[in-house]
Amino acid sequence: MKPIHYAVERKFSRYSLDARAKLSVDGKEITVRTLDISEGGLAVVSPVEIPEGKSYVVEFVLPAVQGLFRAELHARNRNGFRYGFQFASLDESNAALLRKYERRWGILA
Repeated sequence: MKPIHYAVERKFSRYSLDARAKLSVDGKEITVRTLDISEGGLAVVSPVEIPEGKSYVVEFVLPAVQGLFRAELHARNRNGFRYGFQFASLDESNAALLRKYERRWGILA
C-alpha cells in the first residue's frame, strides 16, 4: 500500500512570524496576529470575520530586522480563526525587507 501524501508542495518556504498587524479595508482597520509569512503570502489569526475576495493592506513591523512591512493582499482561505492571504503586490523595498527577515530567521532557527 502506498502512503497518502496530504501536504502540497509549496512554491515558497514559510517562516514563523508572531507579530501584531493592522489590516485595512474600505476605511476600516482590523488588528490581527500573524502566524507565518512567505514570499507568496501571509497567515494570520483574526478575532473578527474577514471576507474573502477583497483586497487588503497589511502593515506590521518585522521582528529581528525592525522594518515596517506594508503590502497589498487578498484573502484566499479560512480555517476557523486562521486566514490565509496571497500578496497582490509587493514592492522591491518590502520584498528586500522580507528576504532580510528570511535570512535572519534561518540563522536563528
